Amino acid sequence: MRRLATVLLCLAALVSCARPGAVPAPADGPASADGPESADPPTPGDVTEGATWSTYQADVTAVRLSDDPRSLLLTVALLAGADGCSRNPRITYLTEENNRVYANVVQDSRLSGVVGACPTQTPGEVRLTTPEPIAGRLVVLNQEPWKRDGAGYHRCDATFGCDPMPTDHCDPAWISVAVRGMDVSRHSVGSPEGCDGRWLVMTVPFDPVPCGAEAREGCDPSVTVRRYFLRWAGERGWATISSTTTAGCGPVHAVEPAFPKKLCADLRRP
Repeated sequence: MRRLATVLLCLAALVSCARPGAVPAPADGPASADGPESADPPTPGDVTEGATWSTYQADVTAVRLSDDPRSLLLTVALLAGADGCSRNPRITYLTEENNRVYANVVQDSRLSGVVGACPTQTPGEVRLTTPEPIAGRLVVLNQEPWKRDGAGYHRCDATFGCDPMPTDHCDPAWISVAVRGMDVSRHSVGSPEGCDGRWLVMTVPFDPVPCGAEAREGCDPSVTVRRYFLRWAGERGWATISSTTTAGCGPVHAVEPAFPKKLCADLRRP
């Protein structure tokens, strides 16, 4: 009887071995010679999965009047390039002070922090509405002032603010702009020695208060002064040609022979 049971078990084992096996799934196949097959690279959706919506500034590119004297239409640059780059452009923080209207313009995005996810921008529109008519008041949007200009608004200049640029190139305002662009102390002030609107020569101290507002003990209060020769460069203002600590026109004529002699011939050492 025991022998019969043993024979039956052997027959069952042979039948099992002879049954065709299941076809292996692709993922169960043998590894390649280079090692296990790598997974497909993640898609942008995979990278941003789980990203949350956050609020970011929306840059204002144009301001227009509307049919409501209390409202302005703002054109804004919205993040674009994928679903989730931008939504809900709107006004936050609106207040009126000192004859000005202050407002922040924002948008929501869940992809702004993902490099390359929002490579472009698309225009959008936001309406700004105040309790009282806006009239000719300055409008400060995201800390940038805009001024009424006919049927629309223009962004105020970063250098001269909302006042018109001086038409006289020798105006002290243009001189100050030139000095701010030099490698000198923020306390330095230019002293023009000659200017005809196209050419400018002036002296500028490297630091007018080298020992501070109250001279420190042991500090040498001597001030280094250089002479600068400049050329009018259009919208950029004055551009430096050369500088020197010597007299006359020699240093500037070595670089720019067209510089007028009448502006430098009689100059002494600065």
